[in-house]
Amino acid sequence: MLGVHALVHLREGSFAALNDFTGLVNAFNKTIGHFGLDNLYDPQIHQFEPQGLTGIVLLAESHISIHTWPERGEAAIDVFTCGERNSKAIAEYFCKTIDSQCAYAVEVVER
Repeated sequence: MLGVHALVHLREGSFAALNDFTGLVNAFNKTIGHFGLDNLYDPQIHQFEPQGLTGIVLLAESHISIHTWPERGEAAIDVFTCGERNSKAIAEYFCKTIDSQCAYAVEVVER
């Protein structure tokens, strides 16, 4: 097995949380620190106008990415890790760090 891919549909997120550039940087960094992941570069995030964010952090273990639709309260999150890392747990923590009140569904695929 090469790794585990966790794909997340986050729902019922707050507009403010899903459109918060600084909050997303903090969510990436908290998740990286909590799981002891090795980031290769600082999180790269683009803020769209009038709203929405897309971001990625490249890890030695692979990556975490997100695309948000604040006006819909939704986001798509992609966590891929190789080795012994738990992609599902990382994805769940990342969701809670972005917006602790959101709902989400995680699909896990082994590669």
